[in-house]
Amino acid sequence: MKVRLVNVDPIEVLADVERRYSSRAHGVDRATARFNTSFHTEREAPDLPPRPSEKPYSFKRWLPLILRSRGLTPSDAQVVAFSRAQARLLLQVADASIPSGAINRIYREDINQEIAPALESLAFPPEGLFMRLDACSAKDGVQKIPGNSALRSAESEEFELFFTPWNGRMRSEREYRVFCPPFRSQELLRISAISQYRWHREWLFYFASDEQRNQVVGRVAEGSDEIRKQIAAELHVGDEMDDLLMRQGLTFDVFYDEEQDLVQLVELNVFGARSACGSCLFQWVTDRKTLEGRGEPNDVEFRVTYQEIGYEEPSDYDEEDDEEDDDRE
Repeated sequence: MKVRLVNVDPIEVLADVERRYSSRAHGVDRATARFNTSFHTEREAPDLPPRPSEKPYSFKRWLPLILRSRGLTPSDAQVVAFSRAQARLLLQVADASIPSGAINRIYREDINQEIAPALESLAFPPEGLFMRLDACSAKDGVQKIPGNSALRSAESEEFELFFTPWNGRMRSEREYRVFCPPFRSQELLRISAISQYRWHREWLFYFASDEQRNQVVGRVAEGSDEIRKQIAAELHVGDEMDDLLMRQGLTFDVFYDEEQDLVQLVELNVFGARSACGSCLFQWVTDRKTLEGRGEPNDVEFRVTYQEIGYEEPSDYDEEDDEEDDDRE
């Protein structure tokens, strides 16, 4: 695997973020976005299949591998099942609360009466718990386009909430999205591209030396490739959902802990321009060739964004320079 580090100009990223806000305010076509696109229309991607199914990537399906990757046991995961009525209430709370990032006060009494009792069976470790839906991650909730939220499934079926031990270091600035295009067999599963997950902010390692940056990139790529192999080993040819996953391709998010030098699997997601999966520092349509791996077979483009700062060696100066500086103080 040959990894090529690409630093995306942070000024371009900031400009794209500003255009997004303008688009929401003035109804500008969102197809002009340069980064982290999703849900492309048939007009924007006419030769691509319809929106892919998210079922093969369910958290429940991949939970055993995720736990092993994090050094956890099956007993570390707790599951709470909700009725259709409870699920509908959670949907309403989410719709009312996601825009502000806080629970809407109107629903607090309902939550205490209908939801809190279902959570009484949970065992809370000292570090706390992280909650995860089977269909979509809570951390991606605010990125969903209205009307397309995976939570909509709550209207027609029951669902489960998954709780795993909280890791305070598992934050978005330490996560990366790994892209794997469609493949025909387990042996052909490959990585085409990697991007920092928190695409709209500077890379966590912007302050590091070039050597340190390259070491981080190499470690993330190496760890991601190991997880790729583990995912491939979990697939079963002939299984309906696994066959569908191979036809559609996949993305997976990893967490890199630089203190412990660990790369861990966070979750699997769908792949493609018509999907709900954000492309981070790529653009599903304009970067399609790269994301679909249509370049050199082993090439992987690794995108981050940070402001490059040039440093100059301090010039020699004499005592007169010091005296002049003192006079200016």
